[in-house]
Amino acid sequence: MNKFSLVILLIFGLVQQHVAPPVEKQKKEFEDNMRGNTDGLSHEQAQDQEYFRYLTQIVGELEKDAKFKAKLNNASEDDIKSGKVADFFPEVDVSIRRKLDEIKRMEVEYQRDLVRQKKDHMAGIERNYWNPIHHDNKDSFEMADLKKLLSKHNDMMSEQDKKRKEDFKKHEMDKEHERREKQKNMSEEERKKDDEGYKQHHEQKHESMHEPGHKKQLEEVWEKEDGLDPDSFDPRTFFNLHDKNNDGHLDTYELETMFLNDLDKVYNESDPNTDKQEREEEMERMREHVLKNMDTDKDGLVSYDEFIAETKDTDFDKDEEWKPLTEEEQFSDEEYKEYERLLSEQEGHHEDENHVEGGAQAEVHH
Repeated sequence: MNKFSLVILLIFGLVQQHVAPPVEKQKKEFEDNMRGNTDGLSHEQAQDQEYFRYLTQIVGELEKDAKFKAKLNNASEDDIKSGKVADFFPEVDVSIRRKLDEIKRMEVEYQRDLVRQKKDHMAGIERNYWNPIHHDNKDSFEMADLKKLLSKHNDMMSEQDKKRKEDFKKHEMDKEHERREKQKNMSEEERKKDDEGYKQHHEQKHESMHEPGHKKQLEEVWEKEDGLDPDSFDPRTFFNLHDKNNDGHLDTYELETMFLNDLDKVYNESDPNTDKQEREEEMERMREHVLKNMDTDKDGLVSYDEFIAETKDTDFDKDEEWKPLTEEEQFSDEEYKEYERLLSEQEGHHEDENHVEGGAQAEVHH
C-alpha cells in the first residue's frame, strides 16, 4: 500500500459512520449506487460523504499509474497539505486522465441531478469548493482539481482534531459545573472536604509516566507487557512483536497498545473514579507525541525504518517525565465564565418555553 493510500485511509476515521461504495465503471451503476446514499445524514455529514465518495474514485484511478503512485509514496506531509504533490499530475498517463475526465463529468451530472431533486447539501461553495459542480471547467480533471481535493482532506483532519479537543474541554467544564452546583447544598465543612478531594485528584501521587516512544517507556512495555528480560531490549524485535499484522508499520491501534501500562498508572480502568474520557484523551496525546517524533513522512503510521531511526537518535535515551493532563488546567477562568453565561442563557430559554407551554395548558383547561 503506497503512502497516498495510507493518507486516504485517515479519512475513513473521519467518516467511518458511512460506507463508501467502490469505484464504478458504468454511469448507470454509478447513479444506482450513489443516489440517495446521503438520506438521513446531517448537512455536514452528507457533504463529507460526497467528498469521500468522489475522492475514492479519483484515487482509485491515480493509483493505476505506477510512476505517479511512486512519487506520491515519497511525498512529505507538507507536500500533501500544500497540494504540491499535484505538480506530478501532468505526467499521469493520458488514458488515466481521460478516465478522470469522465469521472468528473459524471460527478457534475450527478450533482446537477441532486439539485433537481432539491437535495441542496452541495449547493454552497464554502465547504464544497472541491466539488466540480462549482468549477468553471466542468469537463476535464486538472491539476487544480487534485489540489482542491487535497486541501479539503487537510481541512477535515484539522477540524476533526479541533473538535475532539473542544469536546474534551466541554467535558471538563461540565464536570466542574456539576461539582460547583453540588457544593451549593453543602455545609462549609462538606465543601472543604470536597475541595480537598478535587485537589487530590489533580495532584494524586502515582508512579512516574515515561515519555511516550522513548527508551525507558518501551523497555517497560518490553518487560511488563511482552514478558521479556529488561536487560535484553532489542528495538527490531520490539517492532516485530508490536506489528501485529506484519505490514511493516505500527498503526494507531498497535501504537496504543504501547501506552496501556503508563495509562494505568494514572487512569486505571479498575478504579471506579477513573474518568474514561480523560483516559482516552491522554491516549490521544501520547499517540500524537509519538507520531510527531517518529512519523517523519507524516502518513499517520510508524514504519520499521522510522522506528529504528528514532531509536538511534540521541534523544531516545532521554526520559523526561510525562505529565498527565489531570495535572494541567484544561480551561481558563475566562472560558469557564463564558461557558456559565451560555448555560444560563440556555436555562433561561427553557424556562420561558415551559412558562409559555404551562400558560397554554391552563387556557385549555379553563
